[in-house]
Amino acid sequence: MCAMAIPAELTTASEWFQEHFTPAAPPPLSLKFDGEPASRADGAWSRTGDVFTWTHPSGLVLTVETRALEGFPSVEWLVHVENTASEPSPVLSELLPLDCDFTGVTGHCVLHWAKGSDCQIDDFAPCQAAFYNHPTLTLQSTGGRSSQEALPFFNLQWGEQGLIGAVGWSGSWKLDFLRGKDSVRIRGGMPRTNLRLNPGERIRLPRMLLLFWQGERLHGHNLLRQLILQYHTPRPQGQLLQAPVCNAVWGENTAEQQIAKARWWVDNDLPLEYFWIDAGWYGDGRFNEASTVFNSEWGQHVGNWWPNKGPYPNGLKPVGDALREMGLGFVLWVEPERVFKDTYFTREHPEWLLGPVGNNYLFNLGLPEARQAMTDLLSSLISEAGVTCYRQDFNMAATPFWEAADAPDRVGMSEIRHIEGLYQMWDDLLARHEGLIIDNCSSGGRRIDLETISRSIPLWRSDYQCFPGFDPVGMQGQTHGLSLWVPLSGGCCDDPDEYSFTSALSPAMILTTNIFERDPVDFAPPDWLRDMMHRHRRIRSCFYGDFYPLVGFSLDNEDWAAWQFDRPDLGEGVVIALRRPQSSLSAITVQLHGLEAQARYELQELGDGGGVMQVSGADLASGLNIEISERPGQTVITYRRL
Repeated sequence: MCAMAIPAELTTASEWFQEHFTPAAPPPLSLKFDGEPASRADGAWSRTGDVFTWTHPSGLVLTVETRALEGFPSVEWLVHVENTASEPSPVLSELLPLDCDFTGVTGHCVLHWAKGSDCQIDDFAPCQAAFYNHPTLTLQSTGGRSSQEALPFFNLQWGEQGLIGAVGWSGSWKLDFLRGKDSVRIRGGMPRTNLRLNPGERIRLPRMLLLFWQGERLHGHNLLRQLILQYHTPRPQGQLLQAPVCNAVWGENTAEQQIAKARWWVDNDLPLEYFWIDAGWYGDGRFNEASTVFNSEWGQHVGNWWPNKGPYPNGLKPVGDALREMGLGFVLWVEPERVFKDTYFTREHPEWLLGPVGNNYLFNLGLPEARQAMTDLLSSLISEAGVTCYRQDFNMAATPFWEAADAPDRVGMSEIRHIEGLYQMWDDLLARHEGLIIDNCSSGGRRIDLETISRSIPLWRSDYQCFPGFDPVGMQGQTHGLSLWVPLSGGCCDDPDEYSFTSALSPAMILTTNIFERDPVDFAPPDWLRDMMHRHRRIRSCFYGDFYPLVGFSLDNEDWAAWQFDRPDLGEGVVIALRRPQSSLSAITVQLHGLEAQARYELQELGDGGGVMQVSGADLASGLNIEISERPGQTVITYRRL
């Protein structure tokens, strides 16, 4: 099996649950009534199965739904707050679904986390801070998007044990860590809540997940990866999501051109799985054959969700039909939450919009009527075009819209309703369209959290790779940083060379038009692409295993990048190593993880002239020497237990 909990970890999690989730000891959360902290004496706790209920004399009811994740030393819960009275509730503030002192935290204590996605070369870079320099540490998102600035995961380490946390909320969140003498208090939730609930009104708070680990820190990360794969990963048609291999193309091409592009892959016997049409396919703008993401008016037509009659006179159905006949899935880009001025919804349904801020409005998914209309519109588009992967983008900060819409005694409500509406819309689309996949993009990877990855996969994890010729070191850094927390995502290759392709090796592979549409046409020979894609196919199952960085994180082109994906349940794995263009080292020695010391393993370097050798697990754990003569250069080494 992949990373598995040891009995001591399971015991720790069970004891923590029993200590904090009983009627005698209410759950680890907090809130204020009219500015005063609520106390246990203010109401009565009861328990029915895995649901804890707190009833306040005012008629306010807190419901805490806990979830047992069998086999993992974890505790997960979701809080709802409801006003059952006939009058508005007291003003509720600082609604924190996590507020708890974690005791026994002695000695050196370090907080580990990752940067979010900000269209930078260091997106998802690992971060850490020791508490002796910072008695109080804060992590938070910005702009109302959950993984902008910081990824909503953390690993608190002290000695040879620790605590991993994850936030399930796709808007604004904040976590405060306050170091005590032998404890750390963690307080987390939305940063802005100061609201009354109307009679009969009910809201949800961010979902919280805690995972307890002992031993090596990477063991904790790998427990998290396996937990997410088992409990927080989509299962279209009941099967664990297989991250797809896609060709991403610009939307402002004619239907005939799009079909011809897809046919090129099929005619050349290339193992492509999805054809991806990005922005530019919609609206009423004048068709521009030389259109790109940089010179077109694609952003001014969001809100006009119908195929542009210039390039698509018969709509998208002919494209979808052709792709289905070719055996390819269809990825289609839509940005439903942003509405540009003077587009359809601003004219026909301004009551469904918040704003404007500048030239943009926010489509208010918090309004049931608006959400239902958007769900129907998207569902119709998916059905008519034969879309099998719905790609949702969101290219603006939502916080200014929510803040402007909130009344003084309803601060936070606009965001809560919008995020609730987002989840409902996605759930409805998944229920209506069997086997549908959702690709979650928000200016590239700015909405990655426990709730979104439960329903979707981030195929485009950063807009850093929007710019042709981006440095592959950025893609390497994304894989290193994000794989510690989120098992499934997409790597992007836009340059027809082996170093760039190897840098992008990830569960999902996104191949842009650039790799085969340069001057001359077919710049990347089909034989080369076929070899690279089969290389990915050979190792793709390994990405679902345990992840081990083999060298420290760096974005310096004088260094190496190297990591290992291990599948102990299959007795196999892969080592990916890259020598960057300015590295003076032609060889490094790395220690492999997760192998059986007494077993023998067959190693093979993929590619021309790759030899095969047999080595014991003990020797591999002691050190594997990797030589790369070229700069830049790469190697992919598979291993399997004999």
